[in-house]
Amino acid sequence: MKTILLVPLLAAVGALGLGAIPDGAPPFAPPQTVTVAAGEVSWRPLGNFSQEGKARTPRRVVLAVPGFEIMKHQVSRDQYSTCVAAGACAAVPAVGGSLPQTQVNWQDATAFAAWYSELTKQAWRLPTEAEWQLAAAERYGDAAADAGARDPGERMLSAYANGVFLRGSAGSAPRPAGGYGENSLGVADMGGNIWEWTDGCMVNGRLAADGTVVQSDPYCGVRIAGGRHRAAVIDFVRDASVGGCAVGLPPDHLGFRLVRDAGAPDRNGPAVW
Repeated sequence: MKTILLVPLLAAVGALGLGAIPDGAPPFAPPQTVTVAAGEVSWRPLGNFSQEGKARTPRRVVLAVPGFEIMKHQVSRDQYSTCVAAGACAAVPAVGGSLPQTQVNWQDATAFAAWYSELTKQAWRLPTEAEWQLAAAERYGDAAADAGARDPGERMLSAYANGVFLRGSAGSAPRPAGGYGENSLGVADMGGNIWEWTDGCMVNGRLAADGTVVQSDPYCGVRIAGGRHRAAVIDFVRDASVGGCAVGLPPDHLGFRLVRDAGAPDRNGPAVW
């Protein structure tokens, strides 16, 4: 981290009421994390696929996911504001306080991960789609949609109805961290009204006769947000509820949490605060 960023960082933390930062201390307490054991998910890529010239939906496959470590809670407004004050993150409409950070796009979330990785000399990143699904456990809702429908129109109607059902119990305003409880793995707020950016991309491709993917081409101008149902959102959009959702129902709010690569070595050099 460049030395010139240190002064505004310290000033911003004082303005947030967090007090002075002692030498060698991070700008906020290290986030709680949950270790998710290796497992399997029922996986279907999200995008546009064809089979013999006709639009079709891929069938689900069982996908093995290695274990990983993920933040227990979503990144908060206070945490994100510290990155903004450091000049490493873009300012966004939702600011201040301990609520989960919302109104961030994929680029904002990725910038925060890069800044926090450099700051801590650890490898932090957005989760993959499969990691997010495994971490969500029983709070993940897409599997409840009609898995037998091969016709895209039929699946779209099924997914829409399932999404409306899943969203029925979530209020419209963000709640404080933990407001939607914890899932069976101890990860908080996976079933709430804040969808979370992943590193997944929308995919276009071609299917074999059995519905498996034989050719695919990721389109990463549209990223996948995990929530009560998956949403494909243009990567620069901060509020998909008013437009910018490429496929399916739009999210109520867009936020994020990060994965720490426990198996990856820490970055070289001491942390700079």
